[in-house]
Amino acid sequence: MKNSNLKLIVGGVDVSDLAERENFSVNKIWNIADSFKGYDGQDIIMRNGWNYKIRAELKNIPDNVMSALTNALDNDTFSVTFTDPHSQSDDRCTTDNFTRSESTGGTVVCELDDGLRWDIVLDITSEFHSGSGSGGGL
Repeated sequence: MKNSNLKLIVGGVDVSDLAERENFSVNKIWNIADSFKGYDGQDIIMRNGWNYKIRAELKNIPDNVMSALTNALDNDTFSVTFTDPHSQSDDRCTTDNFTRSESTGGTVVCELDDGLRWDIVLDITSEFHSGSGSGGGL
């Protein structure tokens, strides 16, 4: 099934059609430097930066695509283009650099005449983006 509105390209490997829409999430995780009460009693939160965190389940990946994907994920950093609710672009996508996870690889789900099929859960975090801001809440 084609996920026409979902984009996920990891290290140049387009896995958009393999991502399960119901198991795809993008979050911006803020690093909080300090918080205090303002003169009006409101909480002031100082943020010193953020990371993107993407979690995606990919199903029934052909052997050749899985090999290219794990090669990309085994790098210290790799580029990811993804559907992003924070994006202001017309296609609602962002490209950012991500860092290697604690583990890479997947689970064999079947073997066909043309090779193995794999499932994998991607749980990846972008490089840190420094920046500050304040506000009354997260």
